[in-house]
Amino acid sequence: MRISKKIGLSFFITFLLVIFLGALSIYSLRHVYKGLDQVFSKELPASRITYQIAISMEASLSELNNFLITTNENFKISYERSYKEMQDNISRLKNFIIMEDEKALFEKIKELAGGINNISGLVFKDTLKAKGLIKNVARLEIKYRNNLYNLFDFEENKMLSEKDLLLVSAQHVPASQLIIDAKSKIAGALDSLMLYALTSKGGEPVSFMEELSALDKYISDYKNYYGYSLSDIERSIASELLGLSGDIRSQAGAIVKLKSDTKVQLEELLAKEKELMDILDKTISLRKARISSQLGIGNALTEDIPAVHNISKIERDVAQSWRLSGKYMLTGDDAYKNSYYAMRQAIERELKDYEAHARLRSRDKFLEEIVEADKGIADNINSGIDVFKGREKGYEDIAAIKSDLQKNIAELSERNNALIKQAKDSEKVFSKLISAKWALARLDSEVYDAERLAVNYLCDQEKIYKDLYSELYFNMKKNINAYRNLGEFDRDAELAGKIESSLDKFNTAILNIMDSHDRIIRERGWSLVKLEDELKADLQKEADNELKQIEKNKIDIRNRITAINGVIFFIILVVAFIAGFVVFYTTKAITKPIQELYAGAELIGRGNLDHRFSIKTGDEIEELADGFNKMAGELKGLYTNLENKVKERTAQLAEANEALAGKNKELDDFTYIVSHDLKEPLRGVKAFAKLLVEDYSGKLDDEGKQYLKTISDSSTRMARLIEDLLNLSRIGRIKNIEPGVDLNELLLDVKKNLAYALEERKVELAIKPDFPKVSCDKIRISEVFSNLISNSVKYTKKDARPVIEIGWSDKKDSYEFYIKDNGIGIEKQYYDRIFQIFQRLHAKGEYEGTGAGLTIVKKIVENHGGKIWVESEVDVGSTFYFTLPKA
Repeated sequence: MRISKKIGLSFFITFLLVIFLGALSIYSLRHVYKGLDQVFSKELPASRITYQIAISMEASLSELNNFLITTNENFKISYERSYKEMQDNISRLKNFIIMEDEKALFEKIKELAGGINNISGLVFKDTLKAKGLIKNVARLEIKYRNNLYNLFDFEENKMLSEKDLLLVSAQHVPASQLIIDAKSKIAGALDSLMLYALTSKGGEPVSFMEELSALDKYISDYKNYYGYSLSDIERSIASELLGLSGDIRSQAGAIVKLKSDTKVQLEELLAKEKELMDILDKTISLRKARISSQLGIGNALTEDIPAVHNISKIERDVAQSWRLSGKYMLTGDDAYKNSYYAMRQAIERELKDYEAHARLRSRDKFLEEIVEADKGIADNINSGIDVFKGREKGYEDIAAIKSDLQKNIAELSERNNALIKQAKDSEKVFSKLISAKWALARLDSEVYDAERLAVNYLCDQEKIYKDLYSELYFNMKKNINAYRNLGEFDRDAELAGKIESSLDKFNTAILNIMDSHDRIIRERGWSLVKLEDELKADLQKEADNELKQIEKNKIDIRNRITAINGVIFFIILVVAFIAGFVVFYTTKAITKPIQELYAGAELIGRGNLDHRFSIKTGDEIEELADGFNKMAGELKGLYTNLENKVKERTAQLAEANEALAGKNKELDDFTYIVSHDLKEPLRGVKAFAKLLVEDYSGKLDDEGKQYLKTISDSSTRMARLIEDLLNLSRIGRIKNIEPGVDLNELLLDVKKNLAYALEERKVELAIKPDFPKVSCDKIRISEVFSNLISNSVKYTKKDARPVIEIGWSDKKDSYEFYIKDNGIGIEKQYYDRIFQIFQRLHAKGEYEGTGAGLTIVKKIVENHGGKIWVESEVDVGSTFYFTLPKA
């Protein structure tokens, strides 16, 4: 069998084994590793964080709801904590954003979260400001009420001290009725204002604003009542009342404005909340879709990863149910209540769906704790909703009872006023009827005040309002009893009894709404928060359990991979055994003659051209050995001829090098001698030209003078050319290398030497600090810097201030230096030409010089083992670079 077939068979067997092994490995590990790292390290944590963003957002907005319901500032602190959690979660989510579609969604999430926080901040700010204004209105109303009660006392005393019954009926009663009506009007308007500020159910703001605007008419009419005499104190009180009513209107207008702004803000907040929830749902859907497409590793994990999503969704829906209940309590809109109950049903279904998985994982106890905690929250919220309904019904009961009270008080007041007008016995009027009139007036006013104190308490939760209400209720009972004692008719006693009964119901209703409000605050601020924290902890614990289970599954997969690797390792051992057999066979048939060929080739390579192979395998190796034998014979002949020719050529080359060195020396000497000897006649030409100018300029015409000037200039230029040739010849003959030359000092010397030229052209020269120390010919390198700087000064633009920058950089084996200017620049086609001897790019008269400077610079740099080049742009400037070796 030929060697090609042997090798082909060996490689074919090996190839088949490698394919089999690779296919087995790919098939075994494909289902294990496909998407595993992506799911565990990115997709699942990102999904959980996205759910937590939704949960913390709902929690923060629930705290905002609680704040709006109760105006308790502790909820503002809770909101800020929940919002910080949301921001932290958003920051964590950023680390998992890779895909472009995710980036767009993430940026929108950040934008909406920031927008929600900004609007929430405005809601907090405006609500607290409104709360402060409500307190101001309450203080102003107390002043207003006290002043009216003072007028009540003045009027009662004046009526009691008056002896003319006709005057009482004609003037005192109508005038006093004006301030009684004023008290009723401001009480009604402020009741509507406070109810509007608390629940947005006090009617349109225009109604109580009109009532407040009309209030001044009663006080003004009272103050200016025709023919009615008021004391200075009474007039002062009336004037103060007018001022207070203006302040109340101003505060009320500000409250209405803040309330309107808050309504718009809340509508915008709800829209952003919905948009953010939709984006979060979309983000979660993308993650779940990728998890499904990337997982593909069996029930061991597909059972638990959806469970993490289920737990997270339950946690989010529970938070959303809290929010919906808060929306209902805030607005009273039944749509939110219905949504809350629908959400509760969904949560119960989700818990039932999760129950099967929990039982499979033997976590029934954890599930029972979650269900129990969720039931406690649901009961608490349902109880809160019932209390809220009771509070809302309490408003209606108070309104109905107050209406009955006012109706009965009005009837008694009308009867009393009629009795005063019809009375013939002045003693009876002054001893009973007038006191009864003012007892009813105070009672009617106190009924309004009682409701408003209750509303003030609901707005502010300050205990002082409860205390004031208790005192006011005692006064109402005292006034109705005072009237009962002054009344004479059975109807009066009957109506007084009804009023007293209604007062008891009125008191019960007010105490009930105060208690309901306290319960709402207590349950949402303390009980519900505690239950929510417990449920959050239980849900988080269950989510952690699921993640731990997934971690166990990962370990299980690692074990499976280890087992698969063991199988693969065993297969590799078998393949190795087979391969060993194949290698043994090929070694016996192929390797031995190849090794013999290799050893013989080494002998031939070391110069033993007499060595010959004696391999008889009957295949290509034998043919190759014969080829080597033939080649060795031919090499022997060629080597002999080549050796003779090399000796001959080496002798010829030595002679040529010796002759060339002599010629080079002669050329340098000739250049030096010629340049040196040419100086003397040039000095003579120049001197005689100068004498002619000095002694005979008067005898020469202008043309002759021009000829003399041309001779002088040409001789000067020739002298410079000769000097440049001398310098060029010296560079090749003279070398004075010094170690550690400080280029900083060298540049300072160069700068001093060029100071006049730099100052004359107003050059801005910037030298980079900390130049290195190098081994060089100090004088020649000074010439390099001096020539390059002089060129930069020479070729500057006429319309710009020259700027020259000198710097350096550290390369691997050398230092690179540069001289950069903002001059006229050089076209790219002339980059090489400018370094040739006596090559100029401009006319002789345009720029001075011989054209040898850059040639000298190049030769100096190259003699130091460096290189030089230029980079330039016309009308922008040029940068000359050169290098010097470090060693």
